[in-house]
Amino acid sequence: MRKFLPRRTAACLLLPATFAAAAGPVRDDFGVWISNTYQTDFGGSPYLAFLELAPRTKTDNDQFAQIIVRPLVGYKLTKKLQLWAGYTWQGEYSEQTDFELATNDAMQQLQWVDNWSPEWNFQYRFRLEQRFFSEEDNVAHRMRHRFRLVYSIPDTKAYLIGIDELFVYFNSFDDGRLARSVQTGINQNRSYVGVGYKLTPQLNVDTGYQLQYVHNYGAPDLVNHVWFTNINVNF
Repeated sequence: MRKFLPRRTAACLLLPATFAAAAGPVRDDFGVWISNTYQTDFGGSPYLAFLELAPRTKTDNDQFAQIIVRPLVGYKLTKKLQLWAGYTWQGEYSEQTDFELATNDAMQQLQWVDNWSPEWNFQYRFRLEQRFFSEEDNVAHRMRHRFRLVYSIPDTKAYLIGIDELFVYFNSFDDGRLARSVQTGINQNRSYVGVGYKLTPQLNVDTGYQLQYVHNYGAPDLVNHVWFTNINVNF
């Protein structure tokens, strides 16, 4: 049965984006995202540390959109199960407000990492976020489900990667500037396929296409076509 799991999982990764694309009126955009991540287990200890720095563009790659700064600390509960807690600063940039509308998130997550075989690696991540928006008195509560599947091509340093992540809000903002963005239910879905290369045992890079579908209430949804590059350092 296990040899059929990668195919089934890969099919599941594509389903949310397929159903989302069938929804109502949308607007299209294109951007470039770069995620730089740094992770360590301090030489094989159960303790973990992680940092992500991620600039992003929008408006057909013509404008700088935001930058993500995300530090976390974690602990290996078992060889496969990890518990994390951290913080996200999401700097929303515009020429008018600079970074004054930045979002601050507290977050907790569980992550399952499983090597199905020498070629196949599967990861599942469940994340909870408490989102503190600028100029908003309420706190938004959101959960994220992410599935990640990596196939290492035998006898090479190359690999194929597929990721799907679903975002769901638990509560709504009924008025204010985010009334169309923070509503109970599905917030967005991201589906990514790419190809990567292990430059060294500590450094790998993958790049590819990501479809981000953002569901808005009372406004057109967003279909964001993203060229996404991940630069990952593990030490």
